[in-house]
Amino acid sequence: MTLRVAHLSDLHFGEHDPAAAERLRQAILSARPDALAVSGDLTRDARPEEFAQALAFLRALEVPALVVPGNHDIPRWDLWRRFLAPRRRWRAAIGPDAPEVVLAGDAALVALDTTRRAQWHPDWSAGGVPPERAERLRAALRALAGRRCFVVAHHPLRHPPDVPGRRAPVRAAETLAMLAGERVEAVLSGHLHRSGVLPGAPPVILAPSALSPRLKGEGNGWNLIALSAEGFAVERQAT
Repeated sequence: MTLRVAHLSDLHFGEHDPAAAERLRQAILSARPDALAVSGDLTRDARPEEFAQALAFLRALEVPALVVPGNHDIPRWDLWRRFLAPRRRWRAAIGPDAPEVVLAGDAALVALDTTRRAQWHPDWSAGGVPPERAERLRAALRALAGRRCFVVAHHPLRHPPDVPGRRAPVRAAETLAMLAGERVEAVLSGHLHRSGVLPGAPPVILAPSALSPRLKGEGNGWNLIALSAEGFAVERQAT
């Protein structure tokens, strides 16, 4: 049996083209995925109206969804909220019962929040994985023993060699080593607005920006990931 996962990232509601969002919705409905993985940046500026637009879009797909925040989903310019309550708007929009694990057949999508309020360098968007968050993830993976586990995180824990000047998330190497030890099959990420599969243990699957007009050499799109007994295959779809 082949399972299909629609992998979206960097929707950036608030600066999106409504016509493109409708094309994306129709394309996902036509693909009939078994599950949806959304690897962050639902919004442009973490405003309540942007979250409302993003959640309305996702709910209209009527597919079990695992959604994680990205760096645009915490306040950027309101430093008071960024430091004291960075995820308050996110939690208000997503709700207290949002799943951290979504099951599809013998596979499991598992959430990893890689957002950070600040860094010790100018690129505050770079993300990271605090030790306590990594331990919670390890416990969740061990509770899913026997299933094929795919971690969903906004920031790629491994960068392509041709992306210079981008900071790796804090504790990226340690987190990748833990995920490899727990036999995670792949990590689904975004953030870079480009697609591809980065080899390694585990591999990192990058989704392009689904809707953002801030293109970085690649058009809008999303991934359709087919899971079979032989492994997984990633097919990039245009928005």
